[in-house]
Amino acid sequence: MQLLVIKINHLGQKPEYALLGKKQTQDRFTSSEWKHVRSLSRGRKIIALLPSNEVVLTSVAIPSKNRKQLMQAIPYALEDTLAEDIENLHFSVYQSNDDNDTTSRVAIINRDILIEALDLLRSKGLTANYILPELLTQKTETNAWSITYTNRDNHISASVRLDLFDGFVCDHDMLNMFLSDPLEEQTPTAIYSNTKLENLPESLVDIPYNYIEGDMIDYESTISALPLNLLTNFNRINQQTSSLNWKAWKPTALLGGVLASIWMGIFFWQNNLLQNQSNQLKIQIEQVYKDTFPKGRIVDASAQMQSALQKLKANAGLTIESPLPLISSMGPLLKEYKDLVLSELRYQENQLSMTIESPNLTRLDTFKKDAADKSNLKVEIKDSTTTANKVKAVIIVSPLPSSTASKSNKQNDKGNS
Repeated sequence: MQLLVIKINHLGQKPEYALLGKKQTQDRFTSSEWKHVRSLSRGRKIIALLPSNEVVLTSVAIPSKNRKQLMQAIPYALEDTLAEDIENLHFSVYQSNDDNDTTSRVAIINRDILIEALDLLRSKGLTANYILPELLTQKTETNAWSITYTNRDNHISASVRLDLFDGFVCDHDMLNMFLSDPLEEQTPTAIYSNTKLENLPESLVDIPYNYIEGDMIDYESTISALPLNLLTNFNRINQQTSSLNWKAWKPTALLGGVLASIWMGIFFWQNNLLQNQSNQLKIQIEQVYKDTFPKGRIVDASAQMQSALQKLKANAGLTIESPLPLISSMGPLLKEYKDLVLSELRYQENQLSMTIESPNLTRLDTFKKDAADKSNLKVEIKDSTTTANKVKAVIIVSPLPSSTASKSNKQNDKGNS
């Protein structure tokens, strides 16, 4: 049998291929374009190899030789050991013809991954006769193990073939732990590996060692695994389409719950932050009131300062050289702009110098406009420093000239009418 073996490492990458047959018993994988690979398919059976970490290899003992019964029983027998719902998985099964052997060898893969691989081949004008995990084409002999190290994106993994239909993939640092159970069951007569003996776990150092090349593929070792073809009994039609599969919505519901929790946390965090800023502003206003009226009793500092300002204006009828008018006018506006943080306040020559932190310059410009329109105040940005997520600025606040203030009031009255 002439074979074209295609390794599909990633759907977006170029394929790697090798040619095998009874005369050409070994070959090295070669990267090529799909067009060239397709030209080699005539007269050859196509074996597609999928990454070994996409396929679970296991076994289960069910006392039945009826294939239909096996296919119905095996998914439920393994359900508790699988991370995914069995409705999303495809099970390929091989059982020997020995009546005394009830052990079924099983290969398990996500249906969507298998469909993606088949669709990729079809889009390139190819149809696979067999699909296997890559590790089932590694070197194999009776009672011998093969261990192949692969370095992808600076991550080293170990692929272990224990026999014709069994094996696993793990991080190379975890290999010694994963080999403990197989070693307890049976010690191999030989080890084949593409790494040096000293790189293998210490538990294997006393076992005869043979070096193999990692990118080579062997004809006999490959065809020995064909009975566990992943295409066996595969049907693209989902058997669960006749009824709504609520289990498929479990990940969505879980993700929705996680996102809701995150948003609630952000909401309470922002609310707490705004409350802290409001409390800080209140403390600063009360401090200004205490400095201005040392003997006064604070009930509502902002309202008390506004009342005191009105009395002063009524008595004098003149502009008062005091910070109170400006502070009382700025108080309501600062409460409205809760995302502005006041860190320093100074008064000199009928002008307030305020150091404010703002999310951005646009917010400061809006604050400046509202100060003129709503509070008849002139705001000048004297100095500003911009960082990645905030703007720290020094602004100068002073009363608008009387003509400007009157014009602004008239415009507001006109707008209200």
